[in-house]
Amino acid sequence: MRLQSITLTNFRQFADVQTFDLTSDSVRPVSLLFGANGAGKTTFLNAFTWALYGTMSDDVEQQDRMITDSIWRALPIGDSAEVAVEVRFDHEGRDYRVLRSAALRKESDQQGVFSPKVQLWTTKPDGSSETVGAPQETIHSILPRGVSRSFFFNGERIENLVKKGAYAEVQKDIKVLLDLEQVERAIAHLPKVDRKLTADLKKHGGDKASGIQEAIDVLDERETAAQEELKVLESDLATLTEERDSVTDLLRQHAESAPIQAERDAVGNELEEARSARDAAIAERALLVATRGFQAFTDTLSESTAAMAQSLYQKGALPAPLKREFVDQLLDDGSCICGTPLTEHSVPWEHVKDWRQRAGLQAVETAWQQLSGQIAPLSAARDELCDSLAALMKRIGAERDRVTRLEERKSELDGKLRDSRMEDVQALETNRMELDGRIGVKQQRIGAVKAELQTIAKEVDQKTKERSRAVVTDELATKARSRSDLVQSVKRALEDILAIREEDIRRRLDAELKAVFKSITHQNHVPTLSAGFELTLYKDVNGVQLPVPKSTGENQILSLSFVAAVSKLAREIRKERRAEGDSVEDAGTYPIVMDAAFGSLDQDYQEAVSRALAKMAPQLVVLVSKSQGLGKVVTELMPYVSHLGVIETHTTAPGSVSDDIELEGMSYPYIRAAESDHSELKVIK
Repeated sequence: MRLQSITLTNFRQFADVQTFDLTSDSVRPVSLLFGANGAGKTTFLNAFTWALYGTMSDDVEQQDRMITDSIWRALPIGDSAEVAVEVRFDHEGRDYRVLRSAALRKESDQQGVFSPKVQLWTTKPDGSSETVGAPQETIHSILPRGVSRSFFFNGERIENLVKKGAYAEVQKDIKVLLDLEQVERAIAHLPKVDRKLTADLKKHGGDKASGIQEAIDVLDERETAAQEELKVLESDLATLTEERDSVTDLLRQHAESAPIQAERDAVGNELEEARSARDAAIAERALLVATRGFQAFTDTLSESTAAMAQSLYQKGALPAPLKREFVDQLLDDGSCICGTPLTEHSVPWEHVKDWRQRAGLQAVETAWQQLSGQIAPLSAARDELCDSLAALMKRIGAERDRVTRLEERKSELDGKLRDSRMEDVQALETNRMELDGRIGVKQQRIGAVKAELQTIAKEVDQKTKERSRAVVTDELATKARSRSDLVQSVKRALEDILAIREEDIRRRLDAELKAVFKSITHQNHVPTLSAGFELTLYKDVNGVQLPVPKSTGENQILSLSFVAAVSKLAREIRKERRAEGDSVEDAGTYPIVMDAAFGSLDQDYQEAVSRALAKMAPQLVVLVSKSQGLGKVVTELMPYVSHLGVIETHTTAPGSVSDDIELEGMSYPYIRAAESDHSELKVIK
């Protein structure tokens, strides 16, 4: 999907009909619009989602006032005014035009409720337009509504993407975008098919098979219920964790509790590091014992083996090095190395032949020699093992002591906040502790449900095997069992495919996320996308990975990096080999439209983000104010800009309100006094 243009008709601040060209190419993918606060940047962003889906973001106030106030005010009672947004775009080789519009008859100064209609056309090869049936469904097939929030967003609120409560939704959106949802739907549908098939088995399969099938049905119902409960529990856990983090943030901001909370944060981080170090030392000890522990029991064995080897050597029982090939050659030549003839069955011949027999023991002798050579190092290795174990035990003891000391200190700090004289601090701490307790209960329940699911899976597998062995004489029931076995096989195969694809995509997304984040941030922090698609930041402290509390700015950078990674991966996956044939050139291509792209970032991050923006997606529409967009930002972005514009503010505010903006050495109107409040899209280039 590549945007071509947008046309606004009486759409909130944008009076009359206004159009902005958005066509771009791979060299200059950026359209950059400046606008003052209140000029309509957020409205412009929401015009895309309103045209495509009929919705606007929650931060748009008074959403029922869709028609420009001045237009509505001047409209005579009884007349009608139109509001509309038209977006032209191309997608996978076809041009589209979507128009969402409504006409509202004026009954009073208040704008009433109206029902807009959406129309969609596509351009035929001869240049004529063809109406597309089911326009909304077609738009959803091009870019699903849920996924669009990753491509049309407000930079100041983009950090919502990485909040704990959003992970489940983000994971769902990614699955839709990357074609995993179809596999999930198939897996969800197969049990219904299986239930229909096994109905015949229960009816005609006899008591044994019928009873087994009924048991399987009960297990399936328990599995479905457990899976549903697990989803709810994980969602609840994410919400509670986010709520607990919010309460902790309030404690950090409160003047009374801030110093204690700061120390508790430090103690908490050190405690986590100590626990990780303790666990790492315990793991090292287990590995050492598993791989070299036998050396501790070789003391008497090595001594007795050395004595045995020495005794054999002194007795001459150990054969000297002698090659059988050399002796064979002497026997074939019929002459010894001393010149004695070797006539067959003569005494010299028998003597040399005996050498040959002794030469056959060369391999044994070599082994003995190697063994005797290893006896001495074995003793040293045993001593080294003892030293290593002693060092590890010392480390484990030290880390355990550190954990205990830190836990005691943390407990003291918990008590200080819990018993604070400030009632609001006390209430916050009580709330935090209560949330901690509820989180613990949820985690325990999640563990129990996961264990239950594993047990159910084993029982289903066992019952399915019993069903296969059960005697079934009815032909219809036999076919039903056979087909049910096939459905179960397909379901397991699809589950395996989904698991492999999910892990592959998560791994690729994680790698791309790390690359983009590294190109922006100056911190030694590393983002990680967990198996549950949870975004976290870590830093390496002496080999230990510790979580980093994310600031608003880092959340914004993390979210931008995530959006960029998703955008790139979507293009890559849609262009990979597909069963239905080669994909079109722009498969998986989606624009990114960003309002307040730089949010609350400082100047260093603004420069780094603007440098990365042009590489984020094949097409970008960036909406910024002067304070955010001038200076380093416009310098970095300008080489990639195909269209430059200003949302010119016209205001009825009294006084000298005029303001200009300097772009590429020229001055352009930014704010102007006017007889009505409205905004105009002005094209600069």
